[in-house]
Amino acid sequence: MNSDEILKKIENALNKAKVEFNEEITEKGLEEIYKNYLGKNSLLNNILRNISGYEPEIRKTVGMSVNNAKIQIEETYQNLKEQLKVKNSMLNRSLKIDMTLPGIKLKQFHTHPITAVLNDTVEFFTSMGFEVVEGPEIETTHYNFDALNIPDNHPARDIWDTFYLKNGLIPRTHTSSVQVRTMEAKKPPLRVIAPGRCYRYESVDATHLFMFNQVEGLFVDKNAKLSDLKGILEATVKRLLGAKKTRFRPAFYPFVEPGLDLDIECVFCHGKGCSVCKFSGWIEVIPCGMVHPKVFEYAGINPAEYKGFAFGMGFDRLVMLKYNVNDLRLLYSGNLDVLNQF
Repeated sequence: MNSDEILKKIENALNKAKVEFNEEITEKGLEEIYKNYLGKNSLLNNILRNISGYEPEIRKTVGMSVNNAKIQIEETYQNLKEQLKVKNSMLNRSLKIDMTLPGIKLKQFHTHPITAVLNDTVEFFTSMGFEVVEGPEIETTHYNFDALNIPDNHPARDIWDTFYLKNGLIPRTHTSSVQVRTMEAKKPPLRVIAPGRCYRYESVDATHLFMFNQVEGLFVDKNAKLSDLKGILEATVKRLLGAKKTRFRPAFYPFVEPGLDLDIECVFCHGKGCSVCKFSGWIEVIPCGMVHPKVFEYAGINPAEYKGFAFGMGFDRLVMLKYNVNDLRLLYSGNLDVLNQF
């Protein structure tokens, strides 16, 4: 069976499910339809079960199509389930009203897990004297690339990695652009963090979305040292993630020299090796390094007088690691059954 036939089957299953899921459905019927389309022996799960037998390119296309169909069916199911719950509750109350019963206590709101981790991150860094700064989400290529020593031929500038608008501006791919703007506007010494949304042209899967949240950090002073960077970041992952084992590895990033990656012991397998950590026992958490002299020159700071270090971390990923969430899409689904667990 070729990929077109498989994709057609998936599309037909999704369309049929949307027709069968309707507001006239009963709770029993809702569960039966859900089992037919997302149960163990459903068409979609059978396709995933046999996906290893397809060619790599077909496997990728079919896998994405099945996952998107499952997400849409799951959302429709959850919405109808909530509607039926409210409808039945109202019906039961209307049958008999006891005026002596106490009122129904409304559930208090709670902070979204991404916001909670961001607040914890901001609180931790401000306690060490860091200032929170912000910048525009729509950036120029100068601040997003040029001023960060990212050359014209770098893969990050490619249209398959970065979104480009018709006016030549781009949705920023990282909040490092805020660091450059801050160095231009303020004189060192500097201690700042820049939280915010970023955008990249990436395939949507369990660990990637085209929009994500990131926190960049920058420290500039006359006596800034690599040991300061390592001490701050080790304290960060211990505070935010409860990490017990850490390691630094050499890495290359155009805007730092030397560059490092901070890894923590895998929170899912505790260092034994699993599919999440690619059986290495370690998970990369924070790219970092000493600010490249050319970045200082772009910002008008004398690299012979000042040193600095920078780091960046996606706090969507921190949420996944902190709460053992294995699918990033769950955090953005708006599904109360998921969010109420936090």
